[in-house]
Amino acid sequence: MKKRFECRGKIGSVRFEVNMDVEFSGQNPDGRAFEGIGVIRNLAMRGALIETYAQVKVEDQLQLFLTLPNRADLLGIPAVAVRWVRGHQVGVEFLKVDTETFRQLITCLSGIHNAARGAK
Repeated sequence: MKKRFECRGKIGSVRFEVNMDVEFSGQNPDGRAFEGIGVIRNLAMRGALIETYAQVKVEDQLQLFLTLPNRADLLGIPAVAVRWVRGHQVGVEFLKVDTETFRQLITCLSGIHNAARGAK
């Protein structure tokens, strides 16, 4: 059975291995602001795994700026919650994704999926 990328429920749980640069700004629960950079190692419609040396903690709120393949501009995701931290790996959940960002993520993940299928 083929996965349909128009269906948010199905693609939301599928994670794709990627190597995308990411910049972020954040705020911890005490109100302290910080910035960082990292690499997204896997990406889904609902979240990502980021490797970073920035001091990020669970419950920090982030704003992400992703470098998508074949795009000159950054894709911003304005509301992101840190759900877990293990060493330099950070699991994040996208809390707010507007329609245009959703469309760009779907396009990116569809391209990754199609490229992986073509390589088999």
